[in-house]
Amino acid sequence: MANKVKTGILFFIFAVLLLPLVQKSLPFIKSKGLDGEFIIAADTVFTPRGWFDGSYWNKKSRYLNDNMGLRPDIIRLNNEIDYDLFGKIHSEWRLFCENKCVFQDMYIYSYLGRDYNGYPYIHEKVRKLKAIQDTLARLGKFLVFVQSPCKAFYYPENFPGEFKDTAHGPTNYATYTRLADSMGLNLIDFNKWFVSMKDTSKELLYPKQGLHWSVYASWLAADSLTRYIERQRHISMIHPYWDTLIHTQKPRFTDDDITKTMNLIFPVTTETFTYPVVKYKGASNVVKPNIIYIGDSFFFPWMYQGYLDSTNGNWQLWYYYNVLVNRDIPMSSWHMLDDNYCIDQINKTDGIVVMFTSRNLDKLAKDFVEKTYDHFYPVQKSVAR
Repeated sequence: MANKVKTGILFFIFAVLLLPLVQKSLPFIKSKGLDGEFIIAADTVFTPRGWFDGSYWNKKSRYLNDNMGLRPDIIRLNNEIDYDLFGKIHSEWRLFCENKCVFQDMYIYSYLGRDYNGYPYIHEKVRKLKAIQDTLARLGKFLVFVQSPCKAFYYPENFPGEFKDTAHGPTNYATYTRLADSMGLNLIDFNKWFVSMKDTSKELLYPKQGLHWSVYASWLAADSLTRYIERQRHISMIHPYWDTLIHTQKPRFTDDDITKTMNLIFPVTTETFTYPVVKYKGASNVVKPNIIYIGDSFFFPWMYQGYLDSTNGNWQLWYYYNVLVNRDIPMSSWHMLDDNYCIDQINKTDGIVVMFTSRNLDKLAKDFVEKTYDHFYPVQKSVAR
């Protein structure tokens, strides 16, 4: 009897080890792909030189490892075991904190001021932004600086222990906010707004499983931005609105974008998400302004859910002032921006919205501020006599 049990176990292990090979040759299970950013090794071509110097087998082994059958399922199983038993996360920059809240450490560093650029640097940025704003206003255009929310400011009580008693330094967020207010820069502070609603909102504004604001919160912000632009331009625009809310524990879009890349089998936690059934309305004299948006991934919900298409004429996103995205150029094309193109488009637009979360304020709009300022206020070079 004992021998039969041992033989059965041996055959079971052998069958399990053969499963990836069988799946690769004769797929019988449709595996869900892995989430996150990674590069699958490509196959290689046999050459005598590659054989003898070992490069062929190095490349071939990486290819076989990355393309074996059931690989996504095996990785998810391994990740789930490590997470459940040891609290280990196989994902870059992810921190599992209290109350099943997941962070990226760089956002906590921003909250603590570890990426602080310094008062003189920020003062100069805001001064130039205000000068650009004033010039655009004289040209009949507008500029607004938007502070999108940051998860670390929303959930500081959930930080892991090593960060809870850490001393705070000055932050880019606080300094930009204070200087923008004192210099008269058009400012919308969504970070402060959402934190103020944290204990009173009936709907989830910031998911514990996500990096970005919730889809519901992004729609609140979109409506608020629309009303702000209306006041700036003295126009009537198309408004997003909803009279139906869908509540579900199944996240959509970016609401679980951090935990999704952890590639687990089961959800980290259970949350109730809110998804408005969005419609649009506008008066008979409605205007669709042409707007340039400059910022980070907090624009993605507006772009992918139709807000920009529905309320703007021509819109374009200058992603980190590096990549151009619009109706005809998708994000996936990585169409790089050109300085001459940017200046030409600024002259044609109705307005500019610059929006970053606190984590990305240390590289605010990359070179947009300096290059646009230099265009409007060129340095007069003295001529040698």
